[in-house]
Amino acid sequence: MADSASSPQKITKQIFGESYTIVGEASPKYISQVADYVEERLKEISSSLPNASKTKVAVLCALNLADELFQLREKGLASEETKEIEDRTKKIISLLEEGIIGDIY
Repeated sequence: MADSASSPQKITKQIFGESYTIVGEASPKYISQVADYVEERLKEISSSLPNASKTKVAVLCALNLADELFQLREKGLASEETKEIEDRTKKIISLLEEGIIGDIY
């Protein structure tokens, strides 16, 4: 389970060729691990769809991560753990969306 921190932590990570400053309540180590996981998933999808835009790859990645979350729910993951994972996933997706929207405009 993730380490909790008392105040917001801020790190900068390269994700899919872009630099993101990520702010979260979790430890910098946890935030970095999550960013690395997202990076891995983005690369997997991109290698399967080499001509897809970054936006399309990001949306497909978000759908895959949401699918993983739903599968965990179906397996009966404890509701408190599910809530924490959901919250963190929503924050990450929101940060990705902000980065994508910033790239579009």
